[in-house]
Amino acid sequence: MTDSINIIPDLGPLLSPQASIVLPGDATFVNLTRRWREYEAPTVSAVVQVAAEADVQHTVRYAEKYDIPFIARAGGHGATESLGNAKHAIQIDLRALNQIKLSEDGKTATIGGGAVVKDVVSTLESLGKRTVTGICECVGMSAPALGGGHGWLQGQYGLMADQVVSARLVLPNGELITVSQESEPDLFWAIRGAGHNFGLVTEWEYRVYEVRNPKWSYEIFVYSGDKLEALYNLANEALKDQPPEVIYWGYIIKVDQINTEHPILWFAVIYDGPAEAARKYAEPFHGIESIMVQTGEATLHDLAVATFQDADGPGCAYGSTSLRYPIGLNSYNVAAVRKVYNEIDETFRKVPELAGSFFLLEGYSTQAVKAVDPASTAFPHRSDDILVTSYILYKPNPTIDPIAKEFGRKLQKYLLDESDDPAHLRAYINYANGEESLQEVYGWEDWRLQKLRKLKSKWDPNNVMRYYVPIE
Repeated sequence: MTDSINIIPDLGPLLSPQASIVLPGDATFVNLTRRWREYEAPTVSAVVQVAAEADVQHTVRYAEKYDIPFIARAGGHGATESLGNAKHAIQIDLRALNQIKLSEDGKTATIGGGAVVKDVVSTLESLGKRTVTGICECVGMSAPALGGGHGWLQGQYGLMADQVVSARLVLPNGELITVSQESEPDLFWAIRGAGHNFGLVTEWEYRVYEVRNPKWSYEIFVYSGDKLEALYNLANEALKDQPPEVIYWGYIIKVDQINTEHPILWFAVIYDGPAEAARKYAEPFHGIESIMVQTGEATLHDLAVATFQDADGPGCAYGSTSLRYPIGLNSYNVAAVRKVYNEIDETFRKVPELAGSFFLLEGYSTQAVKAVDPASTAFPHRSDDILVTSYILYKPNPTIDPIAKEFGRKLQKYLLDESDDPAHLRAYINYANGEESLQEVYGWEDWRLQKLRKLKSKWDPNNVMRYYVPIE
């Protein structure tokens, strides 16, 4: 945007009294535009802090009129290469649209498009309710839901996208519509799995559920690297009979306070219920010699702290370059996981700048996810049992970038080559680095991309929404 100063007299009078326009040089601009990952981030020339749906509409129409890129901002965790193509963009800041209101019958809640996970969880808990959200507390609700959305409760209720009853959507031309099974059902299908391509959600109607247990329980095991085969062979057995209330969550990570030389294996058995009921699921893992075991009962916030995903924890920390290389799997190929561990161990010693990276193994339960017809939403990976992702983290350093990319690709390839379908990578869109093919992200069935492209040409013919794994 070469003439950003004109945005104030041109757009300002159209906005609600509570809205504001913030430009470079203003005291709050830097803080408003900071992101979890600055690498290949959008460059922002103006921030519009919206306070009403109409503010979003007016801003989108202004951007369309002057051919200015725009991006939405809630949690600020979007991290994929195509975001970097948004140059001199308007940031439509949705964070004031953060209302959370329970319906009269208590079965749904309206959730603003700018709400973040922590606020949704805490507000619903205060009302005796819960729902499927992302794990990381500082992430917005909207972006994960648009891409499918994994979470602790998915085994019981399905993905985040499966909770959506309707959405109020500002289209790329500024028109505001409501989408649901009854209203524009094809577009409703698309926004649940590929929604980043079709508009900005200002409000969700979202299913919620009664809190069944006041506390979750967990046992966290820390093992040395030589226990990898025993651990992940046992994890494979546990996944075969995993109830909806159980999650197996793991890291391969370097913790100098525990082992200064090698990465450790961090593995949690998490249960939606009391410790005495959870004990039988954790008991087999006590048979493997561990460095330490931590047990506890937890609220969802406490669980975020225990897994390093709380608002003040490493998962929410700004300032690093983060490259992610996801892959969906049906089981752990233990020999491939051993290759991953050895590669991590060797790389951390050769390139200590990368030693803050970690390898995340998300073993959610999947019963309710698989109970949904795979063709009913744009999310293509319902058959996966495990989501595994390399998080390559380091202080911004252009000389490290190519080394980090090669490292991440190599870890992903070890798993893909030994998977049940090595010719077809399945990459979760919300973790996508941006190098993936459209089939890898949106699904290998031909009809999926055909349908998405047809809908894209109808609802966004000028490809305005092209800054997050764009359908082209």
